[in-house]
Amino acid sequence: MNNNKLGFLPPYVSWLTIALALLAIITFFAVSPSGVRYVTQMGTGGGMPEYAVDIKSVPPSPVGVPMMDASNRYYPYPYPNPEVPITDTREFLKVYYNATMRTRDVPTLTRRVETTVRGYDGRIDSESSSEKYGYVSFALPQAKYDAFRTELEGLVGKRFITLNITSQNLLSQKVSIEEQEMQANTALADYKTARQKIVSAHASAVAALQAKIDAVEMNLGLRVENSPTFTAQHDVWLKELAILTQQLADENASYAKQLSNADANIKYAQDWVKAVQTQDATLLANVATVTGMVSIQWIGLWDIALLYLPGYWIPAIFAALAVLSYRRDRARVRKY
Repeated sequence: MNNNKLGFLPPYVSWLTIALALLAIITFFAVSPSGVRYVTQMGTGGGMPEYAVDIKSVPPSPVGVPMMDASNRYYPYPYPNPEVPITDTREFLKVYYNATMRTRDVPTLTRRVETTVRGYDGRIDSESSSEKYGYVSFALPQAKYDAFRTELEGLVGKRFITLNITSQNLLSQKVSIEEQEMQANTALADYKTARQKIVSAHASAVAALQAKIDAVEMNLGLRVENSPTFTAQHDVWLKELAILTQQLADENASYAKQLSNADANIKYAQDWVKAVQTQDATLLANVATVTGMVSIQWIGLWDIALLYLPGYWIPAIFAALAVLSYRRDRARVRKY
């Protein structure tokens, strides 16, 4: 028989029944929405980092160097187009991996995460570890991503890890780069063609002028006759030779300037092609790299219990035990 002296309870209710009932009430309020404790994940971001692509890869036009013509004076910059046709089914997926692990030994688990990252040829970008919290920020090759996930997520039980994995198809950036590359290659070919035309036109002009000069010099080489008519014609030939010689000099000077401009334009287009190729290589390298962060948090025994018995399971169990204990108390009273 129980010596319960609480006036508002039957005398046969045991202290065990009272304790179980109190635990049921306390845990009920502890697991209710007003009693939920939220843990802030330091250093992790739930969103997807935006991949910034420098689409303005065209180098500035050389000062004082005109383009081929007015229509090509400024190149359009094709910005990434989200409306990529569905017929283009290529995928350039950039993966961002975030995981939160909960453990009773944060420093040890942090070291194990670092070892796992390095074991798959990964790179540690930043890390931190304390008694209650730790994190590891990393990057690793996409080719080893699946095997890495399998081993990493096996470090703790499934109840003790939360994943947030996002991916972004950079196809629109890839298409934009391809459009730029096509424009750059077309411009380079046009500039080379324009240069060849300048060279051909100069050669033709020089040949024509030189033929005229040779003809005049041949006339001047004739035997000089002592006659007013011949002397006047000789002076005409001298003036004509001076004019042709000046025209040849002007043609050479103009050609040198045009050729310099043409070479500058070609260099401009070559730099453009190189910049676009570098941009393409950067995008592919970015796609081939998985970036992420693993947060490690300390977990208490009560939180562990909630993981295995979520919701109102714990107060329900205590309540059931309290009922069973109460029945036992009554059964003992009837027995005596």
